[in-house]
Amino acid sequence: MSSFRYAMLTLLAREPLSGYDIKQQMNSRMGPFWKAGSNQIYPELAKMDEEGLVVLHEVEQNDYRPARKVYRITESGQQELIRWTTEPTEPEIIRDEFLLKAYNSWLVESEQMIPSLEEKKKEHEEKLTIYLDKVNELKEMLNPSNSRDPILSSMSVVEFGIEYEKLYIKWCTNLIERLKNSFNESS
Repeated sequence: MSSFRYAMLTLLAREPLSGYDIKQQMNSRMGPFWKAGSNQIYPELAKMDEEGLVVLHEVEQNDYRPARKVYRITESGQQELIRWTTEPTEPEIIRDEFLLKAYNSWLVESEQMIPSLEEKKKEHEEKLTIYLDKVNELKEMLNPSNSRDPILSSMSVVEFGIEYEKLYIKWCTNLIERLKNSFNESS
């Protein structure tokens, strides 16, 4: 089963959702580490329904709109998600186009690379601010006496994002300083 399907089961294990809600939550809750296209969601939900991992419920609306289709994880889906969650994973390969460009920075003059690094640093500072706000929001929602509170898992992933952003900012800062120093020495 694809990681994308597990990402959907992850959300459905927390609460029943429509396909639209799944896309919205993937972009907001999981946005820092997982993206989904809407054209993937509905075909996968249909397959998971056929396989008994989720079940579709139609919820009547109070007006003339059609019934809302809401998916709920089944016991079988929950067991599959638990099995997948505890199995080992392969090491991740980082594919970052900007790192590839930085790898080639020796080909250009220092003053040509510095603006790109400053812009990249700014992007990561903005993401860091978002993550810090998010972790504070999650802390308010957390039930500290419940080690199985899903908010605890969410918070830990956002905290990972915070550390990643700090590392990227530090890397940009260090490289900018090195390039500025080499530029000053050569002039």
